Amino acid sequence: MTNAPNKTQLTMTKIIIGIVIGITIAAGAYLFFSGRIAKAGPNGGDVIPLDNGKTHAELLTNSDTGEAMVHTWDKDLRVPNPIKSEPISVGSGNDRVDLLPYPMNTDPPGLCSRFYGQAEWIRGGRIQQGWIHHPSGESQHRKFAWNRCWNAGRSNGAMWTNMGQHRHGGMNGMGTGSGRMGHE
Repeated sequence: MTNAPNKTQLTMTKIIIGIVIGITIAAGAYLFFSGRIAKAGPNGGDVIPLDNGKTHAELLTNSDTGEAMVHTWDKDLRVPNPIKSEPISVGSGNDRVDLLPYPMNTDPPGLCSRFYGQAEWIRGGRIQQGWIHHPSGESQHRKFAWNRCWNAGRSNGAMWTNMGQHRHGGMNGMGTGSGRMGHE
């Protein structure tokens, strides 16, 4: 007498394997097509495509101070790609901060490749998913996972120092609203 599985057991095994494979494929497709998997940028931050992929925004955050910075890059992530000098909104759920333009010396007039702001809700590094929005190019928020921005912000400490007078003192305290910062 053999202990070979019967037809019902084989059929059930095939069904279970099929379900597992289907769920795995569906989850992978959802993550891929929803834009939630961000790749690393030149500074190690999370990269989110803007303007139909012509520009890529790289987010870096400082969980100790609640600072956030976005650098904009070309599609190959090799050279800065200045965009219209309008605030970039970054948020998670209902929380948001407007990162104001702080042009680099190489940015043409009216364009900017660096944006900066602070908000209390960014402190602590607990955000896992969020969105980004720039008024030119797209009318909807681009969603992504905040995976790398925390470590990238920590390892690029000089970026925060380079913001000089704009750090901490640009707002009256650490706001929880729009996070707008004054600049000169």
